[in-house]
Amino acid sequence: MEPVVGEIAACSPSGGAAITIGGMAETGSQFDCIAVMGVGLIGGSIALAAKSCGAARSVIGFGRNRDRLAAAKSHGVIDEAATSSDDLSRAGLIVVCTPVDRIATDVLAALQATEGTSTLVTDAGSVKGSIQRAVDLEYSGDRFVAAHPLAGSHHSGFEHANASLLPGRLCVLTPRGYPTVDDNVQQVRRFWERLGMRVRLMSVQEHDKTLALTSHLPHLAASAVASLVEPAILEYASTGYRDTTRVAAGDPELWSAIFALNKPEMLRGIDRLVSALQQCRIALDEERHQDLRGFLQGASEARRQYRDDPSRPDDGT
Repeated sequence: MEPVVGEIAACSPSGGAAITIGGMAETGSQFDCIAVMGVGLIGGSIALAAKSCGAARSVIGFGRNRDRLAAAKSHGVIDEAATSSDDLSRAGLIVVCTPVDRIATDVLAALQATEGTSTLVTDAGSVKGSIQRAVDLEYSGDRFVAAHPLAGSHHSGFEHANASLLPGRLCVLTPRGYPTVDDNVQQVRRFWERLGMRVRLMSVQEHDKTLALTSHLPHLAASAVASLVEPAILEYASTGYRDTTRVAAGDPELWSAIFALNKPEMLRGIDRLVSALQQCRIALDEERHQDLRGFLQGASEARRQYRDDPSRPDDGT
């Protein structure tokens, strides 16, 4: 298998490692060394981007599976493999990219392993409230800055990691003291920006409410549609089925954990979806065709706005 390669050009229009932050061009590495806990698709992509964009000179890959870490190193995704938390103290930043239901535990482990240092810890979890609450029960310091890079794929594993997965995409930070921003938050923000990402700050509550509607509920809806089409009639499924159900191919264990951790907002989102479908059902049953057209027109316009925004992921439509 060919080594996974990150391209510096993905981080900068000029193809160099320099990036403009706050009106000033930064050319040196922000961190001498960072550690990535969980070297999968996202963790591997962060590792590649951090080196190619100049955010870090080297990356330690931390995990429990020695064979997988060794393979990630041989592919050039990470520079060192570590299974002992003692190695984490050498990192200026630790990025926790483990499964969402393990992130809080791993964040606390990273903070404990680096106690007494200035090492910062961030994460890539797609649910923030439950993670932050779990961390807050045992940690009152300011070295953890929660983050959610809005990037990914239905693929998994470092074999699919790519430095170009992150540039141009949005990363949301949900600092504990939001809207107050301290130096640690600024450092973490600068890291994600060095990876070429656009950064926004919001409260954990607003994040989970927003992502329930823009990410989690669409996955559940796609899965519901996919579940209605039995194998016997898949022959008749075409682009409508393909485009609507693509994300349903994601990891069931990952997504069931996301739904569970964001339960309150997911329940509200499901209620809103059921209500919208019920209104459509009533309009169709009562032959209120104008109401149905109005609903479809509004949805079409919303999709068009997404499609026409150059900052959105290109889906070819």
